Amino acid sequence: MNEPMPDASYSLEIVSELTGVSTQTIVQYQEHGLIQPSLDDETIRALRRLEHLRETCEMNLAGLKLLTQLLEEVERLRAELRGLR
Repeated sequence: MNEPMPDASYSLEIVSELTGVSTQTIVQYQEHGLIQPSLDDETIRALRRLEHLRETCEMNLAGLKLLTQLLEEVERLRAELRGLR
């Protein structure tokens, strides 16, 4: 049986190029716990989501952190409900 391939790991500069987010902002997001320290495909998805929220909702870091936590909680609850069915 084939095991899933792990996500690729990227350098800070490559993630910055792929997402259009400055390296300084990426580090700031890591320091505030908005993204994981590893720079992989999940991080790229999270950065794109954060930037979309920041641009459309005009949120600061505190707002982004709160909204991210709320969205994660909604996803956790949805998964829990799916497990009950």
